[in-house]
Formats: sequence, structure tokens, C-alpha cells
Amino acid sequence: MMENESAQNFKHNMQPPAGIMNVFSRLNYKPHYAIAEFVDNSTQSYLLHRDELRASAPNFKLAIVVTQDPREGTLTVEDNAFGMERDRFLNAITLDAKNGDQHNSRNEFGMGLKTAASWFGNVWSVSSTAYGSPNRYTAVVDIPHLQESGENDVEVVVEPAPLEEHGTVIHISQITKSMGPRSVGKTRTMLASMYRRDLASGEVRINVNDQDISFDRYPVLRFREREWKKDLDFHFTFSGKKFNVTGFVGIMDPAGFPKSGFALFRRNRVIIGGEDHNYKPHEIFGASNTQIALKLFGELNVDDFPVNQAKDGFIWDDGLEDEFLSALKVEINDFIEIAKLSKKERMREDQLSAEHSEEVEGAVAQAIANLNSADLTSDDGETDTATAIRGDDADMLANCGDNILQFSAEMQEDNASHGGFRSAERSYSVRLNELTTRKINVAWEIGSNIRWIQVTESDDESLDVTINVNHPFFKPYSNEDEFQIVLEKFVIAFVVAEETAKLNSSSDGYILASAIRNNMNRVLDKLSEE
Repeated sequence: MMENESAQNFKHNMQPPAGIMNVFSRLNYKPHYAIAEFVDNSTQSYLLHRDELRASAPNFKLAIVVTQDPREGTLTVEDNAFGMERDRFLNAITLDAKNGDQHNSRNEFGMGLKTAASWFGNVWSVSSTAYGSPNRYTAVVDIPHLQESGENDVEVVVEPAPLEEHGTVIHISQITKSMGPRSVGKTRTMLASMYRRDLASGEVRINVNDQDISFDRYPVLRFREREWKKDLDFHFTFSGKKFNVTGFVGIMDPAGFPKSGFALFRRNRVIIGGEDHNYKPHEIFGASNTQIALKLFGELNVDDFPVNQAKDGFIWDDGLEDEFLSALKVEINDFIEIAKLSKKERMREDQLSAEHSEEVEGAVAQAIANLNSADLTSDDGETDTATAIRGDDADMLANCGDNILQFSAEMQEDNASHGGFRSAERSYSVRLNELTTRKINVAWEIGSNIRWIQVTESDDESLDVTINVNHPFFKPYSNEDEFQIVLEKFVIAFVVAEETAKLNSSSDGYILASAIRNNMNRVLDKLSEE
């Protein structure tokens, strides 16, 4: 327990010239950032002495109450944190003093109380009692008086305090920066965002004008059978120094421009972020109205980054921000690609989901059963054998070989480079003739515009068929359930017609021009039977 000193008031020199505080009123603060200076002090006091405070009361919760009285022209910020004893109190009101434990703390510059209070009004006072102390210290700073008189001294009043009392009260009068209803509302929203982690811990309560503030977590997109949120932990080097970044990235659903973007944290407090104020660099989000700018969000811890004195931005214009963005983009590129998809495009992909794939497979499998049980001989008596190719035609085919190979290479490259959606495979066993049955594996793909179907033969002679439902010819209809079934039957008929024609080709491998058409007519007829 602390000793009770003689209840004798004394003068304290605020050095340097106290009149300089008049300059603080012209700082580029916003009300929520100015109030955050007080909240930083309160929360840091609690964090440093959490164990002692919670030991004093098992259900202890830090309470920070902000009250503006527009009729009286006053603003009061009160907390029940650990409070300040004499030396700490004098440092708090001295212009060039810092506390010894401010390294790696939220109140690292030791100027927040003075600058924020002087920004808000002409006269301010601070009163504080440390936990377990019998003394309450109070000082009043009258900026117009100090400026006019040239004095540097303020009187510190020492009073006895109940032992159960602890905390700090800041009272500002002759306010020059009053908050209207909209400003009060925005202050609540921004403080809730800035201290979201403190509030989420359940250990801190912040009240602004008789209303407790809270922060609602953003809903995360569930798509492709997963939740689109992942933790981040990476580092990069700039000017020979290692910078660590942790946090998470996510995609919102439902989305919203005001909430999207990154909140940048330092020491568990938002420096850049908040509704309509999140970090949206063009290098990642593009234009302000893009799909990415609508739904990509996250929280990034950047404790290694230097912060400005107002703690509303970083000192990174020397190239640090550019290096940071380059490293970040690599880590979240998969999320950027998904964020590009509109809701309509995601819904379209959902219509190609595994569940719907099973429905299509059931309908097509029944049609395949009809085909397998049908008579495979030609109805019109036409023989599906190839005619001989004249020598001139053979030469022409030989000259086209290089073009065919080039086209095939382009098709394979397109297939390899496209990283879009691919559905689950559906497998069908199709009888080609009395002796031959082929397994055909079919999958949907949202691919490029180059091809609508691709067929490859596996080592086991099964056929892998990919249908591009994004092809411009089919795209207008591919969202319709019935059309997906029709398209799958049509593609299978085409593949079966090709394979049957190959089986019936001449010894030289040439196929009659009408063979595929005739085979397809026959297969489609059988697939259409109920």
C-alpha cells in the first residue's frame, strides 16, 4: 500500500513553454482519433496492471466512459484503470516527458493526453488515483491563461482518496471541437472498430454518450465447400530490416463496400481501418467499384511498421508500403481470384455443384441404359467404313499436320493455364458395339472461350470428357437444369459417334465423312427414349 503524503498542493513546471499547447488545436485530428488517445492510455494502463486489477475483483472489467455535454460545452473521459501515482501523473501533464514503460505500448509517444485534450478545448483537467494509493492528484490546464501570462506552472492539487478508488478522469471545457449527432455516431462506430479486440475479449467496456459500443464480426463466404477465410503469417525485408505480418484474409458474404478492405493493427489497436475507412490499395483492390473492393477483407498485424504521432497512419512512403503490398499480394492471390467472382457467377457455379452433378448423372445414366440395351446396327443400312483417299488428298492432309499439331498444343495450353472451376466427375459405361464398351468420365468446367469440349484417352482406354459450360454458344442456357442434362447427353452422343466411327474405320484409319453424323443420329435417338 502506498504512503499518504502530506495533502499539500504544489506547483509543477509543464516545460517547454506551456503556451505551445495552443498550436495543438490546429492538429489534423478527427474526433474519434483524438478520443482514441485517451482510450489508448486507459487500455494500456489496464494491460500493464491486469493481474492486480482482476485480483482485486474477479469480475473486474475496464470501463471507459466518454460523455459530451453540448449545453455545457464539456467533454469528459473517465476510466477505472490502474490510475497514476505522483511521478506518472506529473509525466502525463509535462510536455516533453515519457513514461519508462511506453516502449512497445499503445501510448508510446507520451503526448496523446496533452495534444488531444488541447485539440478539443481551451481548458482541461486531469484527475487520477492509483490502485492502492490514498492520494488523488488533480491539475487544471488553462491554455488561454498560460498563453497570456507566459506562465509554465500549473497547480497540482493533492487530496485524500478512498483506498478502493482508482482510475483517471479527464474533463475538457470551453470545447472548440464539438461533436454533433452524426459525429457522435461515427465516433462510436470508429472506436468500436479500433478497439474491436479489446471489446471481444469481454474485459473492456467503452461507453459513448450513454451507449455501449460493440463490433459485429463480418460474415464469411462459404463457397466450393469451404469457408473463405485463412490465417496469414509472413515476412519481408526492407532496407535490411525484417518486417513480420500476421492476421487473416477473408471474403465477405453478404458483401458491402463500407466494410470491405483491410484493418491494419498495431499492438492490437487499429491504426488504419473502420467502416468506410479500411485500407484498399489499388494494387490489390483495383478501382473502388470492383468485385474485389466489394467483398475482400481482413485484419493485418503490422507491429513492426513505424506509426505517425497521431496514430492514424504509417510512415511508409519511402518504399515500405510498396514492399508490403508486393508480399501481401502473393499471400492472398487465391482469395483475390475468388473475390473477382460476382454473386451471379458463384450461383452459376453452385448450380454445377456435386449435389447437382449427382442429379444430372442419375438422369443421364438412365438414358445410357437405354442406349446400351439398343440394337447397335445401322437403321438405314449404310456402312460406316471409310472410302479410299486419293493421293492428292493424302498430300493435303500431310501438309496440314503441322497446323493440326499447333492447334492441339494451343488447346492443351489453354486447358493448363485456366484455373477455373471444375465439377466432380460423372462416370458412364457405354457399349460401342457387341464387343467393345468404353468408360466415359464427364466433368463440367467454367473455362475460356477457345473450346467447348475436350476428350482425352486414359491408359485404361477410358475417355475423360470436359464440357466447358462457359462457352459463349452454350453459356446463355447452361444455368438451366434441364439443359445441363440435354447438353451432357448430346456430348456423350458426339463422343460415342466418334469412337464408333474409329472402330469402323478402314485399315488405313480413314473415316467416311458421314460416319460420325450417322452414328450420332442413331445414338441421339436411343438417348432420347424414355
